[in-house]
Amino acid sequence: GAWLPTIDLLKDQLNLVAICNTGAPRGEEQANKYGVKWYKNVEEMLDKEKIDFVAVIINPSQNHIVSKAVLERGISVITETPLAITVEDCDMLINLAKEKNAYIEVAENLYRMPSERIKRELILNGIFGKIWRGHNNSLTHDYHAVSLVRSYIGFDVPIKRVIGIETSFPVAKHEYRGAMVENEYTCHDVYFFENGALGFSHFTNLTWGSPLRGISSTEFYGEKGMAVGDKIFVLLDEKTKKQININRLTCNVDGMDVLDKFVADTDPEIIWDNPFKNYKISDGLITIASELASIMKSIREGVEPEYGAYNGRVDRQIDLAVSESNKKGNIPIDIS
Repeated sequence: GAWLPTIDLLKDQLNLVAICNTGAPRGEEQANKYGVKWYKNVEEMLDKEKIDFVAVIINPSQNHIVSKAVLERGISVITETPLAITVEDCDMLINLAKEKNAYIEVAENLYRMPSERIKRELILNGIFGKIWRGHNNSLTHDYHAVSLVRSYIGFDVPIKRVIGIETSFPVAKHEYRGAMVENEYTCHDVYFFENGALGFSHFTNLTWGSPLRGISSTEFYGEKGMAVGDKIFVLLDEKTKKQININRLTCNVDGMDVLDKFVADTDPEIIWDNPFKNYKISDGLITIASELASIMKSIREGVEPEYGAYNGRVDRQIDLAVSESNKKGNIPIDIS
C-alpha cells in the first residue's frame, strides 16, 4: 500500500510505533520491514503502546468499529473512507471524539490531488465567480464523487436534495478484466445545492480496464469561466475568452523530479505550492502526506482537521440518499 511508504517518507515528523494486522502474513512482514512491533489485536496495541493517532486502513465496513476503539482511549484517528457505513455511526464517532478531546480526519483523496488543488485555488480566488455546475464523469463514484463535486461548488454550501439513477445497457461484446462482457452498469447522481447550484456525477463499471471506455474527466462551470479537465477558460471581455495555462514546476530531490508548484498564468499569478517538495515524493503520495499533516496539525495545535469527520459524514449521507432515491424509483430525496 501507499500509507506505510508515505509515513516512512515523513519520519522526520512521524514515529511509526506499531502495525496491527489480524493475522495475515503481510502485517508481520511490514512490521519487520519498518522495524516496529506487530500486533494481531487492536485493543492490545492501543493499551500497550503510547500512541498519538492511528491510521485505520482496513475493510471499509469495519472503519467505525476500529475508530471507536481508538477514540474511546482518547487517541485521534485518521480513517480511510467512508467514515462509517451509516450516518448514525458517523454521528457516534463525531460525538465520541468531542467527548474524548480527540480528532478525526477522513482520508478523502480526490480534492487533495495536486491537479485539483490548483483548480481549487483558482476557484477560491474568485477567478470563475460563483461555480454553478460541477461534474464528475467517471473519474470516481459514491462518496468520493460527492466530495469532488462539493469541492467545486463549495464545502460550505449544503446539498438540499438528490436524485439517483442506476441502470444498465447492452454494449459490444469485449474482454473486461479477463472476462467477456456484453453489458454496462452505470450510476448517475444529481445534487441540488442550497444556493441553486447543481452537481452531477456519472460512473460506469467499465471505467477501469475496459477498451470500450477508460476516459474520465471533471468539469465545472461558473459565472466567468469553466474547466473541463485541465482545459481552463475565463471570459476576457464581452466577446472573447482566455485560456488559463497551468505550469508544472519541479525540483530535484535525490535524483527525482518532485513537484515544486503549479503556477496559473493569471494576473497576478495564482500558485499552489507543494508543502512536501523537500521529500522524494510522487504526486500520488502527496495526497496521503496531506492527510497525515492534517491530523498532526490538529494534535499539535488543537485545531480541526482540514477535511474532518463532518465533511466525511456529509459525503456518506448524500451517498446513501442517492441510493435511496434509486431504490424508490428515482424520486427526489430531501436532505435534512
